[in-house]
Amino acid sequence: MTKLVDLLDSLKYRRTFGFMDDFDAYSSGGRWTSVLNNSGTATVGDVTGGVLSLTASGGSPALNDESYLRSTNAIFLFNANKPIVFEAAIQFTEANVNNANIIVGLMNGVAAGALVNGSAGPKTSYSGMTFFKQGGTNVWSCQTSLGSSQATLATPTAAGGSSFHTLTGQWQPINTTQAEGRFFIDGLLVANQLFTFTGGVQMQLMAGVKNGSSSKETLLLDYLAGYQLR
Repeated sequence: MTKLVDLLDSLKYRRTFGFMDDFDAYSSGGRWTSVLNNSGTATVGDVTGGVLSLTASGGSPALNDESYLRSTNAIFLFNANKPIVFEAAIQFTEANVNNANIIVGLMNGVAAGALVNGSAGPKTSYSGMTFFKQGGTNVWSCQTSLGSSQATLATPTAAGGSSFHTLTGQWQPINTTQAEGRFFIDGLLVANQLFTFTGGVQMQLMAGVKNGSSSKETLLLDYLAGYQLR
C-alpha cells in the first residue's frame, strides 16, 4: 500500500518547474537554441556522462567571435514568493593567457553581444543574474541586473583550469520588491547581493563563450539546470 508520505513526496516536485540537461544529445531549436557567430559550434560527442562543447570560431577575424547556448523559451521571471535556482558544471582552459570571456546564468534576450566586445563583461541592460569571467582577468565575477541597474562583485575565486567547477545561483525574494542574489562556487558562498526586482522580464537559462583575442576559446558544460517555484 502506498503511504501518504510517499504521495506527498512525489507531489512536492510539482511545486516547481524547470529542467536539468546532462547533454547526452543536442539539437538547436528544441529545448536549447544556439547563438553562433561565424563558424562557432555547439556539439555533443562520446563523453562519459555527456558534455556539451561550446566553441567560439577562430580564423580571421577571431577577436570578439562568440557562441551562446540559451533555453529556447524564456520561462523564468523574478517574482515575489517564487525563488529560482540555477546550476552548471563547467570547465574551460584559456587558449590565450587570461583572454577568455565566459558567462553562465539567467538573462533575457540572449543574442550576439550578450558579452560585450573588448572583454567588457555582460551587456549593460538586462533582467538576470550571472556568473562571468572577463578577458584580462582570471577570477569569477557575479552580477545581478534589472535593466540598466546592475550590481557587480569580483570574487577572489580563480576561473578556468583543467577541472570542472560548479556554479550555483540562488535568487531568493525577501518581500514584494526586494530579493537576494546568492552565488556559490563549488558549494561555497562567494557573493550575496540585495536588489530590487520589480519590473523584470522573462529570462532564459544560458551559457556563453567569447574570444578576447585572436585565439579560439571553448567552454565545456557537463550539465546546466534551472528551477523555479510555480
